[in-house]
Amino acid sequence: MLELPVYPYRRPAELDHPLDAPHPVVVVGAGLSGLTAALDLARRGVRVVVLDDDNTVGVRGLASRGMVWAQRTLDIFERLGVAEQVTGKGVRWNLGRVLCRDQAVTSFQLQDQPDVRHNGFANLQQYYVEKFLVEALQREPLAELRWLNPVKAVRPQGDIVELAVGTPEGDYRTRAQWVLACDGANSGVRAALGIAPQVHDRTEDRWIIIDVILRGGEWPEERWTWLDATANGGRAVWRHKMADDTWRLDFQLAPDEDTAIATTEAAMRARVAKLVGDGVSFDIAWSGAWGYRHECLERLRSGRVLFVGDAAHLVAPFGARGGNGGIQDADNLGWKLALHLHGHAGDALLDSYGHERKHAAQENIRQARRSSRFVYPGAQGSAALWRSAIIALAPTHDWAARMINTGRLCTPAIYPASPLVRGDHALAGVALPN
Repeated sequence: MLELPVYPYRRPAELDHPLDAPHPVVVVGAGLSGLTAALDLARRGVRVVVLDDDNTVGVRGLASRGMVWAQRTLDIFERLGVAEQVTGKGVRWNLGRVLCRDQAVTSFQLQDQPDVRHNGFANLQQYYVEKFLVEALQREPLAELRWLNPVKAVRPQGDIVELAVGTPEGDYRTRAQWVLACDGANSGVRAALGIAPQVHDRTEDRWIIIDVILRGGEWPEERWTWLDATANGGRAVWRHKMADDTWRLDFQLAPDEDTAIATTEAAMRARVAKLVGDGVSFDIAWSGAWGYRHECLERLRSGRVLFVGDAAHLVAPFGARGGNGGIQDADNLGWKLALHLHGHAGDALLDSYGHERKHAAQENIRQARRSSRFVYPGAQGSAALWRSAIIALAPTHDWAARMINTGRLCTPAIYPASPLVRGDHALAGVALPN
C-alpha cells in the first residue's frame, strides 16, 4: 500500500522581488488534468508553473477516485512517458460482466487489437497516476511545481492575468500570459471570474465506495456489475480490482438511507460481508460517499483563462468518462497553446479547443445520462417499468441483455463541429481507412 508522498514547500521568487516578465503559463491545480497539461507543455518547450493548495497527491487520503484508464488515455501517457508505470502497477482487464438477480446475464470483451499499444483498460488508483505525473514533471527543467500555494484571486488585465497567491510565508502576486484552470468541480478560478456552469441535471442517486483488501478468497480480475444485488438490498454494486490487491466496491444506497449511518465502520463491514460471503476476511482501505451531477461551461475559454477537466465539465462516473475526459482535454490543448506561444499560430487556434472539448464533454454527458437513468430510473414512471422489463427478460433473451446499460465505456471523441476541419464530410478524430 502506497504511503502518500509529502512534497516540499519552496519559497517562490515573487515573495522577494517582482517578476521581470509574466510566466508563459500558470496551471492552477495539480490534479490529473493540471499535471497532464503541465507535463505536455514542458515537453513542448513551454515554461510552466503549477500552483496547488496541497502538498501531496489525491484527496482525503488514499481515495481511489478515478481508477479506470481508457485506451486513449494510455496512448497519451505513452507519449508523456508514464504509460509503462501505469500499466505496470495497474491491473489490465478487457472483460466485464453484468448480473441481474445475482445471475450473470451478459458480458462484453474488448476486441483484441494487435496493432495498438494498449488493448483494453488499466485499473489503478488515481493517486498513483498523479504520483507518476508529478515525478515526470520534477524531471522537467521547464516545469516548476509550487506546493501549498493556493490561488486567492484572479484578475485579467489585458494581455496578462494577475494572480494573488498564498503561501505559509505570506501572500504574493504573480502574472501569466495564460492561465489553465484545472482546479476541479468547485473551481476557485471559475468563481473568481464569476463564471457558472450550465447544470444539465442533478440526481438523488447516492453511492458509497468501500475499497477493500481481501484476506481470503479469489475473485477474477474482471469488472462485475450487479444491477440488483441481493447482498445490497436489491440495488446496484460495482466491483473492480486495483493495485495492491485492493478491490474497489461501489454500493448504491437506498433513497432513504442515512449516509452518516451507512459510512460507519460497522455498517460498511456488514455491507461488504454480505457481498463477499462467509469465510472471507477483509480490511477496509478507504471509503467515501458520493453523488453526481452533469454540468458544462458555455465556453471553455474566458480571455486568457482556459478551463480544463472538472473545472470545465462534470459527468457521472458511469463509463469512466471523468478523469479520462480531463486528461484528453489537456492532450487537445497542449499542442495548440505551445504553437501559439512559440509564435507559429494565433490565439484563435485556442478557440478550437473549446469547440472540440465542449462537444466531447456533451457527448460524455449524453452517454453518462443514459447509463445513470438505467441504473437509477427512480421508483416510478415509464423508465422504471422499462428497466424492470429489460432486467426480467435479460437472462433468457439476448436482445434484452444487449440493452442493459451500466456504463458505455468511453472512446475517443470525434469532432464534427471543429473549426479546424474543412469540407462537408470531414470528421476530425475518425480513424483513416486501412
